[in-house]
Amino acid sequence: MYTSVGSRMFLVLATTLALLAGYATSTAATLPHDPTCGSKSDGPQDNPVASLYGNKSYPWTDNMIKWNCVYNIKDYGGSFESAQKAAMNNGGGVVYYPSGSYSFTSNIMIQSNIVIRGEPTTAAAKKGTEPGPLAPKTIFKCTFGQHIGVFNNDPKGTNFGIVNVEMDGCAVMFWPGLKSSSTNIKTYWYDAEDVIGMGQTKIVVGNKVHDVTYEHPNPEENSGIMWPWSFSTAIACYSDNNTLVANNLISKSTAKLKTTVTLDGDKMTVPYLVDNRYGIDVNQILLGGVAGKYLDKQCPKDWGKMTPSCFPWSFRRGLVIRDNYIYQNGRVGVSWSGMGDGKTVGSGTVVYNNHVEVAAGTTCWSHDGKKKMTGHDTNENRGYDQKGYDNNVTLNTGHINQQKAADSNYMTVDGEGILQQTENGNDALRNMWYKNNLYGGATGHLVFYKLYNVEYNYLIDNTAAANHMIGVVTDSTHNNVKNNVCQGNKPKCTGM
Repeated sequence: MYTSVGSRMFLVLATTLALLAGYATSTAATLPHDPTCGSKSDGPQDNPVASLYGNKSYPWTDNMIKWNCVYNIKDYGGSFESAQKAAMNNGGGVVYYPSGSYSFTSNIMIQSNIVIRGEPTTAAAKKGTEPGPLAPKTIFKCTFGQHIGVFNNDPKGTNFGIVNVEMDGCAVMFWPGLKSSSTNIKTYWYDAEDVIGMGQTKIVVGNKVHDVTYEHPNPEENSGIMWPWSFSTAIACYSDNNTLVANNLISKSTAKLKTTVTLDGDKMTVPYLVDNRYGIDVNQILLGGVAGKYLDKQCPKDWGKMTPSCFPWSFRRGLVIRDNYIYQNGRVGVSWSGMGDGKTVGSGTVVYNNHVEVAAGTTCWSHDGKKKMTGHDTNENRGYDQKGYDNNVTLNTGHINQQKAADSNYMTVDGEGILQQTENGNDALRNMWYKNNLYGGATGHLVFYKLYNVEYNYLIDNTAAANHMIGVVTDSTHNNVKNNVCQGNKPKCTGM
């Protein structure tokens, strides 16, 4: 065990103070009106990130677009395409939707240098471990069950985002560009073999997202079975640099839907689990299919092969996920990867002050709408899932619960609070897990699971659920666990 307690505490405090530097809400100055751009009706001209977190918190957002060039959707007959085209013809800016309800039956295709903005609000998405008062007055309504929403068509697009919109059935899909033979945007990542690009400088801030689902268990089949696709994601944001996903409320669905299916030959009517989906995904899930193929072809077939030099897309910098509330009844609350400077603990992706609520008392009947779940099946039911190096996971909370497996007396497996697991040769290097509290649910381990190298990780003052563990789970081969700090945790660490 690495024992320089003074160095450890200095590092923890310095990093945490850096996180807190812009935490207090601060009103930013509204930029002066630019008479050479925008539309006649105009709209808010401040940088909404600076208005929420203070002028010095994320200075890269100041110049990501022309915040004082505002194109009010009402001046374009409600046409997003027309407003966006006008903005792009003048170097970009804000496409502004005043308060009201707007309906969509297909994807809203956002381009570089454009931010979609609703009626301004700085209300909080979370209040402790409960949903906060955030309730945007601009509402986007999408066709239920189709998993459509705001989508970037340019795989290398940069400088775009969405702010202060209630997304009713609409997803945020800031996806990477992947090399694939598939033309279906919902499934192309299954068979992707390479990454075309991910762009950079993106924001998803102050939105309320709910009722996001794809109502077919497999988009390739479109079988007609009404069953949630397990890879639906409420917010996905992929970036090579500088991304902020902050103060979003992914709320519980209020829909009371049932579906009739035949599972293992038994016809039955069961609840349709709208919230059986991923919450926030930054640079992880959609890269999984690529990594499985790419690493075998391009990298040595050896343990520990997912590295920045071999698979750089999982090791990007400048990624922040903070102050979000995520409700779910299956899958993972927050998934991410990333990297810092490659030498400093906790200098990478910041996952700060989020809360994940994994529902208690629910039943997972099936993954595919055809076969019943059994006691050895997983629906993940996980709070936080990381890849990459140098992660900074600080002051997050979660109530993590598993689901009953169909009509058996067993629960589905998994249900970790915070996890980095063996996959494609993952290592755990220089991660900081600091003052995270996963107490209060039925499960919620904080573990590195069967990884190849676990070195220089700092696990300080974390709390797991009752009778669960904090530390490392190893197997009999390819495990190198050394130079870690694990102190002040409840329960005490194991395996480190």
